[in-house]
Amino acid sequence: MTEPRVKAAVFDIDGTLALMNKEAGTFTALPGAIDLIAQCERAGISVVAYTNGTFFPPAHYHPLLADAGIHIKDGQILTPAAVAAQALALKGYRKIMVMGGDGTRVPVADSGIEIVDPTADAPSVDAVLLGYTRDFGATELEAVVQAVWDGAHPYAGSVAPYFASSKGRMLGISGAIAAALENATDTKVTVFGKPAVAGLDVVTTLTGAQAQEMVVIGDDPKLEIRMGRKAGCTCIGVTTGIANSDTFHSFPENERAHLVVENLTDLITHPIFAGT
Repeated sequence: MTEPRVKAAVFDIDGTLALMNKEAGTFTALPGAIDLIAQCERAGISVVAYTNGTFFPPAHYHPLLADAGIHIKDGQILTPAAVAAQALALKGYRKIMVMGGDGTRVPVADSGIEIVDPTADAPSVDAVLLGYTRDFGATELEAVVQAVWDGAHPYAGSVAPYFASSKGRMLGISGAIAAALENATDTKVTVFGKPAVAGLDVVTTLTGAQAQEMVVIGDDPKLEIRMGRKAGCTCIGVTTGIANSDTFHSFPENERAHLVVENLTDLITHPIFAGT
């Protein structure tokens, strides 16, 4: 692998930098995460943490990760909901039905878009946005389906089936809701999270780095690696999350990680993070 000059390192969070205990609301840093971030800072490489989860608004992650010793600069934590909110605001949408918790609602509200709750008597909306929530039932599901039947465009932050946690795999609820919505409406849900490349456009805005100047590090070959390869980034797989080395190497060459490591400790002295 030819080592390019890297200007930005884009880290997944769950299964890459840390594992979350959902019940406790805490993170535990994975091996090498703290030291590799410090090495990036010494080398003048911008660090962006980009999770595919919409549990929390981006700002909420900072103190939780800091408690685990992982310090990310303000404004440089991304979620699919934050990426979606920016994109939908640029599309000119003014009223969106949100089926999701604060992790989705806060970025949408911050973008200036009016939020409509998924209720039986909800007014017409421009779009529907799905995010993580466990607080829903038939009424909410029927409301988002009805909104799409009435012409609203359906979007989701993430449709990943599961993600890594301290207790193993956790269900990606917004993906399950999106599948139900597509089944009922025969309308494809547009996804802003990984493996879509929209988040990397935001990374460029934040850091000035172009895709070929980024290294993407993640534990999911279907998400981070596909996203990075699609955009033209250097991609590194790490086996501390949901995939082992054999799984990473089972993908077609053009979708495969350029490098697979056991954990982030293996990267601290790697030439790609030397900043030269």
